[in-house]
Amino acid sequence: MNKYNIVLIGFMGSGKTTIGKRLSLHYKKEFIDTDDFIEKKEGMKISEIFQKYGEEYFREKEEELCERFSIKKSKIISTGGGIIKNTKNMDNLKEGGIIFYLQTTAEKVIENLKNDNTRPLLQGDNKYEKVKALLEERTPLYEKYADHTINVCDSSLEYTVSLIESIIDDFK
Repeated sequence: MNKYNIVLIGFMGSGKTTIGKRLSLHYKKEFIDTDDFIEKKEGMKISEIFQKYGEEYFREKEEELCERFSIKKSKIISTGGGIIKNTKNMDNLKEGGIIFYLQTTAEKVIENLKNDNTRPLLQGDNKYEKVKALLEERTPLYEKYADHTINVCDSSLEYTVSLIESIIDDFK
């Protein structure tokens, strides 16, 4: 574990932050949520960044962050859902990390985010159709970069965390 970062990828609402925090407590390693990190650095919420500067600017900030964390080790990193759209991001994260894809469905995302109005890509009507389209676009990329895929739809949080821990512990 000390030689690698544990990197969680997956669609928004798949549990990356919650699972990452649990892993961080278990391994007593620093937890980094890329979205939170960018918000703190920019001094505004992601929705504000999108509104003020656009998605391209936000993606540039993600790229800078991935490059920065590629040289750090022994971190638990929860990524934004679209981080996989940039090959350079994933090359950097994969360089020193074990990539876990938290696989979910559009139905589960809608259920998990039903009270969350902060997601810029889910603003407006037809959230289910937006989620479904984004999942169809991104799933091949999640699968491409994953070292391990964990289906989080029918599993409890505790089971998912313990499964990831067992994979990490076997990797040592």
